[in-house]
Amino acid sequence: MDGYEQIEMIFNEPSDTGISTMLTDFWKAWQQLSLTPSDLAARAVVRQTGALLADAIRHTYTQLHRYREEVDYAIGVKVNRINYLAQQIADLNKQIVAVSVSGDRPNDLLDARDKLVRELAQITNIQVATDSKLQMHISISGSSLVQGSHASKLALKEEPNGYKVVWEATGVAATFNGGELRGLFELRDNILLNGYIAELNRFAKALIEEVNALHKEGYGYNPTADNDGDRFPEGVDFFGFAENTLQTGKYAQDITLAKEILAEDGLKYIAAGYLEGAGDKIPGNGDNALRIAKLLQEGRVDLLKSSIPDFFSSLIASLGVDSQESQRMVANQTVLLEHLQNRQESVSGVSLDEEMGNLIRFQHAYNAAARLITALDETLVTVIERMGLVGR
Repeated sequence: MDGYEQIEMIFNEPSDTGISTMLTDFWKAWQQLSLTPSDLAARAVVRQTGALLADAIRHTYTQLHRYREEVDYAIGVKVNRINYLAQQIADLNKQIVAVSVSGDRPNDLLDARDKLVRELAQITNIQVATDSKLQMHISISGSSLVQGSHASKLALKEEPNGYKVVWEATGVAATFNGGELRGLFELRDNILLNGYIAELNRFAKALIEEVNALHKEGYGYNPTADNDGDRFPEGVDFFGFAENTLQTGKYAQDITLAKEILAEDGLKYIAAGYLEGAGDKIPGNGDNALRIAKLLQEGRVDLLKSSIPDFFSSLIASLGVDSQESQRMVANQTVLLEHLQNRQESVSGVSLDEEMGNLIRFQHAYNAAARLITALDETLVTVIERMGLVGR
């Protein structure tokens, strides 16, 4: 639940600074440019809104990636905690056996061990068995963690997509099917990496490729040029990538404006005009700006299987649904956990009402015993001091 709340904060939708608002402003700018293609101010708005949209996508990706690194770090913390708890339980096992052999009952040690086991059970799924010597044997998904006084260790193995947890002695991957650790793995790998990060990357890829494809088919306008060749530049991308990162394929991480658009004279490269077939290029042609505006509003994109804005709206809607579902599941599991804890307490816990009743019962029994001793004492006094005088 906390993970979804954090993702919702990162996307920050709906808001004036979110991707949805930036995408709408970008579409409006192209729509306006189609009406006034020779207006440098309209061209400047297109460049500015495009830059803001790219910044918003990059920022969102960076925040998601950073949050995933925090989750990865939390996995490492939990693994270290498991190792600590396992060693403590193993040490208590040894002490419990020693006390039991001496004939005493190690109640304090048993309580301390139970507390550690409960914490361990919160972190991951465990199976627990107790032998005739009161030692606990604990395993995780069939692999031994604590065997009497011996504790096995887990280790962290660094991989490109984050920590992998293995058994230190064998190097075999550890399996976690429940607990906080399983939730962290689910959040890191499925919800973030293969979920919202992947979808944001797909959104950015579609935006870049589709806008660039139309933009390269159009032509710009340079009113200060001396010849027609420089006056109508064409064949230029609108979006580009951060330097030397094109090979990474991380579109959301790298998206920026093309270097031609970012140049000081970059307004002339914004391809508002479109010429289909033979004919002369004219400054007042805004057909290509209109094509891009239609793409950004309603054009279906094969990679997304929908329009660009519909895909992003659907992504945010699914985030809201997933968040609500996680809250519902947490509420249900909380009720179940409280029920099981109450059942546990009814068996192993101490009832204050029952103990108070026993205390009163034992107090009355003590009083009755005291009165009996007093009566016997008085009887003996009578027998010794009075009855002994008969027959003198």
